[in-house]
Amino acid sequence: MKLWCQCDPGFVLSGTDCVPQGQCGCTHNGRYHLAGESFWEGENCQRLCRCDGSSHSVQCSRSACAPGEFCGTRKGIYGCHKRTNGICWASGLPHYTTFDGKRYNSQGTCKYVFAELCGASQSLPFFRVEVKNGNLNFRNPRVSFIYRVELWLRTGHFHSHVVLERGKDVLSPGVSPE
Repeated sequence: MKLWCQCDPGFVLSGTDCVPQGQCGCTHNGRYHLAGESFWEGENCQRLCRCDGSSHSVQCSRSACAPGEFCGTRKGIYGCHKRTNGICWASGLPHYTTFDGKRYNSQGTCKYVFAELCGASQSLPFFRVEVKNGNLNFRNPRVSFIYRVELWLRTGHFHSHVVLERGKDVLSPGVSPE
């Protein structure tokens, strides 16, 4: 016995729904898009495309993300998305929480990049934060803590570098011209 889905007369399957033929979507580069659906294409969201339900074809035009947006995937959808402020933090022995809310425990005694600006940006200053873990107890080398934090900041023509290290005064080589 074969089972299949079919639509009533005058209707066609569009995605998972039966719709009048005039509302049928488009297939573009192996993906199905609903009638009227807009979507981004290209490595850096270089083209904005739209499925025309009447012709069942996709029209694309050159485009770019607006100021305050970035091109990428958010919640499984590729395209231009509004930039939002994020928070990451480190606490305890050492527990890290990333901008997307994922938690990591790192007991190594390595230097880690905690946060930095991804890619060049005209509107955001460059920054980089590195952390260095150290052993909390020499009898148990598997337990570590953050003992050094370094911050680099470049805004305009000035560079700044600040070092925070456990048990030491704050070291700031100062602000230097570019």
